[in-house]
This record gives sequence, C-alpha cells and structure tokens, in this order.
Amino acid sequence: MFGLLRYGRDQRWAGVIEALFDWLPTLLPILIALNLGTGHQVAALVTTLVLMAVWLGYVVGYERHHRHAWAMSAKRELRDRYFAALYQRNDAVATTAADHAVIQRDLGGLNNLDMFYSTLFPTILQAGMTFLVLIGLSSWYRSWLALLPFGCVFLIGLAMMFLGKRMSAQNKAHLSGFLKMGGRFMDDLRGMTTLVMYDAADRYAQKFADDSEFFRQATMNLLKTQLQTLFVINGFVYLTVFAGGFITAAQLVAGQLPVAGAFATWFTLAMMMVNARQLGYFVHVVKSNGPSLAAILATIAKAKEAPDTVKITDNRPLSQITLDQVSVGYAADAPLVTGINATLVPGKLYGLAGENGTGKSTLIQAILGRLKPLSGAIMADQTAVSALSNVQQAAVFGYVSANEYLFSGTIQENLLLGNRFGDQWQARLASLGLMQFVPSLEKGYATQVGENGRLLSPGQRQQLAFARMLLADKTVYLLDEITSSIDEANAAVILQAVKKLSRHKIILFISHDLKAMTQADEVWFIHDHQLTVANHQTLYQKQPAYRQLVDNPEMMENEVNSND
Repeated sequence: MFGLLRYGRDQRWAGVIEALFDWLPTLLPILIALNLGTGHQVAALVTTLVLMAVWLGYVVGYERHHRHAWAMSAKRELRDRYFAALYQRNDAVATTAADHAVIQRDLGGLNNLDMFYSTLFPTILQAGMTFLVLIGLSSWYRSWLALLPFGCVFLIGLAMMFLGKRMSAQNKAHLSGFLKMGGRFMDDLRGMTTLVMYDAADRYAQKFADDSEFFRQATMNLLKTQLQTLFVINGFVYLTVFAGGFITAAQLVAGQLPVAGAFATWFTLAMMMVNARQLGYFVHVVKSNGPSLAAILATIAKAKEAPDTVKITDNRPLSQITLDQVSVGYAADAPLVTGINATLVPGKLYGLAGENGTGKSTLIQAILGRLKPLSGAIMADQTAVSALSNVQQAAVFGYVSANEYLFSGTIQENLLLGNRFGDQWQARLASLGLMQFVPSLEKGYATQVGENGRLLSPGQRQQLAFARMLLADKTVYLLDEITSSIDEANAAVILQAVKKLSRHKIILFISHDLKAMTQADEVWFIHDHQLTVANHQTLYQKQPAYRQLVDNPEMMENEVNSND
C-alpha cells in the first residue's frame, strides 16, 4: 500500500498541506481549552481568531485550486503507466469479454485510488499528529491516557487477524464470481443466435443462473464479514473512549487534573480514536480493493522489467508506409490480395474499398503488424513493421473499428486515456469539430457513459471512440468501418474530422458507403485478388466492378459489422 506514495510526487506537498488544514479543527478546541484553563482569555480569543483567519484564507485562496491535487496527479501517473504496460504486453488489443472485464476491474481500482490519497494517507498523518499531542498532554499532566490507544490497536489487530484470512478468501471468491458471471453473460449475449439455433438456450441460462447465485452468495458472505469487522472496530474504539473518560474523571475528582487539562486530554484521545476508527474502516476497504490494486501494480512492474522497450508516448514521426510486393491472407495457397505495391504518406486521405470478403480488414491488420504478410514487406520508413515491438507499433499506429470498447466512467475519463494534448485537449477536439454534442448534456464531459458506452447513442459512442484515439496523437490512423451503423449526422462529423486530420497524418479508412470515397484523395480498390489505386472518379469510369458497387449500394450492406 505504501508503494503508492511513489506516485504523484509533484503534488505530494499539496496533499500534506490539505491534511494539516483538515486537522486544524481538531487542534483549535484543545488550544482554546488550555488558554482558558490558565486564565488567558485574551490569548484564547486571539488564538481562535488567528487560526480561523488562517483556515478561512486556506479555504478561499488555496483549497479550491489544489483540493485532491495529489490524488488526481497520482491517478493520472498510475493510469498512464498502466496503459503503457498494457500496450507493451499487447493487451490493449484484447477483444474477449474476459479481457475487457479484467481491464474494467483494474480501471475501477484506479478510480478508487481517491480514497487512498484523499482520505487514507491524510487520516494516517492526522492520527499521528493527534497522538503526538496526546503524548505531550499525558506527559505534562502525568496521565495514562496515551497508553490506551496501544491497547485498543492491539485488540483490534487480534480481531482483524482472525477476520482477515476469512475476508481475503471471500474477496477472491467475490472477484472470481464477478469475472466469471460477467464473462459468461457477454459470451452468451454474443452467441445468443447460436444457442437458440441449437436449442441450448435453457441449458446455458441455467449455467448463468448458477454463476449468478454463486456471486450473490459470495457478495452476502463478504458483506457479512465486513459488518462484523466494523462492529469489532467500533466496539473497541468506543470502549477506549469510555475508559479514557472514566480515568480522566477519576483523576479530576482526585485533584490530579485541572478541568481544562482533563478536557484537552480526553478530547485529544477521543479525536485520536475517531481517526483510528476511520483507519480501521479504510483497512477493510483496502482489502476489498486489494486484488485490483495488486493487479495494476503487478502489470506496471512487469512493464518496467521488460527489455528493449520505449515509452508509449514515444510517437516518432514517419514520412511514409510502403507496401512492396505484399500478399496477405491466412493461407499461402489461398491469398486474399497479391502483389500489392502502394505507399501511404501524410497529406492525403486514402480510402479502402471492395466487396465483402476481399481482404480489406486483413490488409489493415497486416499494416498494423498484427498479421504477418504471406510475402513481401511492409515498411515504416526504412524499418519493417514486423520488426517493431508491440509498444512501438502502439506508439505509431492508431486503429479504430466500429466496435471499440468504452470503459465505464465519464466521457472525459475515456477521452483522456492516452491524451497527449495536456489541457488543450478540448481545443483540439473543437478544431476537428468533434464532441460538439457534449455541452448539450446535463453533466457535460462528466456524463457517465455506462458499460461499453451503453448510455450514449451509437453516433455519440462512435464519436467518443474516434476522438479518444485522436487525442492519443498517433502518426498513422487505420479506420475500419467507423461510420457503419450510425446516423448520417454523426457519420458526417467523423468524416469531416478525418479529412482535416489527413492534412498532417497518414490515414487509411474502410467504408461500406462508397459515397465516402469521394472524400478520399486516393482509393485502394480490391477486386479479383488485386489492388488498384486511383481516385474515385477514375475508378468509377475505368473499373466496372467499382462502378457496379457505387451504383448498387445494396451490394455493400453486408459489409456492416463484417470482418474480412
């Protein structure tokens, strides 16, 4: 847990200052009581006014600009390192429901880090300062109250050791049940037609019901143990405060303590135990978030150990992508496209067209480096794409399909996953005419998108997926049917942004709507296993197969959501 202190160092002092001023209301009654007890009423009044003025100045002038600054800085650093590690492992292109569930779980853990930086660590600091005050007062008034927290912590520790093993096992069972149930749901949903066709829906429904019941039982068991833990913590805390009050009252009656000293000492003990109670609760929360946090840190650690890698932000510029006598497909004796000789350069917009099954998406995957060509070479300047590491490929290439995954969270959180424009990201999107629907939403960029963007319209969802990749500022963008299955208005917005972006980037896009090819400077048309390169007008005039597709758009309808 304390390894988290390594992150967000640039804002760590902001967190310390925040904790100190949050602790000030605890210190103020103690100082007032001590001053009044010594007959210094004027000093008590001056102390109160000065501390209140300082606190008010902090709230008005400092807090509103730096509140939770440490948490935000640390979360941003952890998020960037986590995604860099995913790209280095090539997990960022994972497409299964289980992959998405694991990444979603880890992102949930990242979101919960607010509790560590904004509450847990400040509470530890405040508890430490309160305990030092308690030791000082106990020594001055010769009281035994400073020993009571040790006894309380010892008893709580014994109880937590007893409950901790059970809670760890229940946390693992709960997490396992969640991932299993979520994975089965997504698999069943995608294969619903097949299940109905083979009359297997009832059988798989029972399996899902069994997984749901297991998850319900795991959740109830975990909640039961958590409630028991809170009961134990609260019981020992209140017992300690009661014991402290009894001891203080006895010393007061015996004349061993002045009234002011008795109040200050007991109040300090009570505040100390309130902090201890909060810490006990947060220990329980830490255990609940432990698996996802451990997975995040393990992913980052593995990335640090990997040799010969570069940072995800190492987006070196390219002057061209060259395809030299390239053939692509999945079997050497049955290539989909052969003898490709073509070049991609910035400043032009390239369209890729052809009937369903001709190899368009396959060619895209080969350019990305995810599929090895059957023959020939695909070069990024003077380097073969296949020779680039996963992280180098991810730094250069941006790929967007019609089925991009959006993580639960806000629009802004999704957009900023790989943002390289700093505070100017909104201006960058505005310059391309993207995400202009956001101001009309009640919560703007803080709007929740839901699991995989289900709370957005299809067009809004696709704009978000495309805009997220643009903010990552890649050199090459490969776009696979990004305007399919969305309304014309959003499709037009995206195509306009693609056209603007092509002035400075290398862009190749696939579209089943051949009207979009009129926007392209060059069209790559696949027909009869061959690639023909020309502009839209030339292809329409000289290539009968292309003209037939343009004149008969219904032939392309099967393109939507296909994967050739």
